[in-house]
Amino acid sequence: MAGEKFMTLLQDPLSAAQTLRATIQGARKETEETRRLAPQVVKGLIATGLCRLAVPATLGGHETEPVVALKVYEELAAAEASVAWIAWNNALPCLFSCHLADSVRAELFSDATILFANSTRPSGRALAVEGGFRVSGQWALVSGCELADWIPLMCVVTEGTESNRQASSGAPEMRMAYLPKGSYRILDTWHVGGLRGTGSHDMVVEDIFVPTERTFSFMDPKLLNRTLYRMPLGATLAAGGAAICLGIAQTAIDTLLDLAVSKGQVDAGSGLRDRAAIQMMVAEAGAAIDASRLLLHAAIDDLWTTCNQEMPVTDRQRVRMWAGAFHAAKVAKEVVTAMYEAAGASALYVDCPLERAHRDI
Repeated sequence: MAGEKFMTLLQDPLSAAQTLRATIQGARKETEETRRLAPQVVKGLIATGLCRLAVPATLGGHETEPVVALKVYEELAAAEASVAWIAWNNALPCLFSCHLADSVRAELFSDATILFANSTRPSGRALAVEGGFRVSGQWALVSGCELADWIPLMCVVTEGTESNRQASSGAPEMRMAYLPKGSYRILDTWHVGGLRGTGSHDMVVEDIFVPTERTFSFMDPKLLNRTLYRMPLGATLAAGGAAICLGIAQTAIDTLLDLAVSKGQVDAGSGLRDRAAIQMMVAEAGAAIDASRLLLHAAIDDLWTTCNQEMPVTDRQRVRMWAGAFHAAKVAKEVVTAMYEAAGASALYVDCPLERAHRDI
């Protein structure tokens, strides 16, 4: 019932993201100071399901087409990059779930209030025992761990002698294990400049049992044969990260345009709005962002069409997606830097969105 009710609330994730903008912007100071998303923002993300873009529709999720997800991440990032990062980061455990049995997937994802974090760093050990694994280790940069109800963590599998178990390739076997809240400790390590609101602390697990069915390897077959879960995982995630960068860059451009109108002139000569060099720079920056967005969206749409037709993804398509993601991120960084420098002393103040954009990018 919870899933069915949730599905009736959210038909358009992009509109939901746009509706949340005022709440997110109003909580920017609190998000920055507490180093985690403000409660009202978390409540909004849960209510709109924007952390469930990759949850199957049969479980009350959006199961969103990737190009729509990119637009959502960009919209959220334009308001606050840390919010976009958490929404994007929640998609990973949802996409991972294609390797889980239907019953386990339902257990983890049917509740629309559940949030996730994850770490794909293999900095833990999973000791193989009867019925599952005993997990121990410490993981860094676990974004949103304070908010999460479940956290899948990457582990190196060990045998009874605690020597690494080998995969068929001869490399050490890796498995992701889903751990519930309460089975780990969070270390307060996230004292940083950029993306401060993501709460990406370290976490420690000490000899916790995880049943086999709540673990998987990326080499395991996919048990969910739907278009979204046939998409190449790495390339899809890279596109999401790039979309966040584009949102930050768009805010940088918009902020400089606002400053050009409102900023007083203290020196002799033309103000920001009347300088031809600034006008040209802003125009070029806007065109570069628009072009990068078009390439990114076209590349992921191409992958979506191929996966929807159940055709094999080619290496050329993967290359185009990765190239589009890296290009968008690079252009976004250049744009933010240019806008920050053009703004002068105004960009130094923490209440100026350019100051935050410069750190977050």
